[in-house]
Amino acid sequence: MKKAILMCLLLMNIAYADDTAFGKVFIGTVDTFKVNQDSQYGVEFQFAQGKTRYDFKPFVGLMRTRDASHYLYTGFSRTSKFTDSATGLALTFSFGPGLYLHGGGEDTNLGHIFELRTSAGLLWQFADDTRIGVHFSHLSNASITDVNPGTELITVTYELPF
Repeated sequence: MKKAILMCLLLMNIAYADDTAFGKVFIGTVDTFKVNQDSQYGVEFQFAQGKTRYDFKPFVGLMRTRDASHYLYTGFSRTSKFTDSATGLALTFSFGPGLYLHGGGEDTNLGHIFELRTSAGLLWQFADDTRIGVHFSHLSNASITDVNPGTELITVTYELPF
């Protein structure tokens, strides 16, 4: 009986860890593969509950470049752990639309206010549920205008559970 109660508590704890909201801060580069590379930083909030049977979780975020370009975005993300333990490596993917305002500096003018962001990354989750990660992202307007240079971003993230 004690083993059954312990197993139920353990399973409830794992399920709770998967339904945790996260606040994220990040810093990195924008225009990563271009001559006019710039720095970027921002914040993101990932909601706790998955909205589909595949556990895609909604998020909202704001990014700013050193040249004062801003990107306000939302979307869905999915994080998959490589192990069942509370700590370890995980793979994360996200996709979503956003509003881009070019700051007039040397960073790339993406050609439209509407931009789409796709991202993939690796996370390491610690025992206290905090996570650090490295992400690769692409911003593009999906050719809804003739001007669609797109840009790539590499970011380092730190995530806190809520």
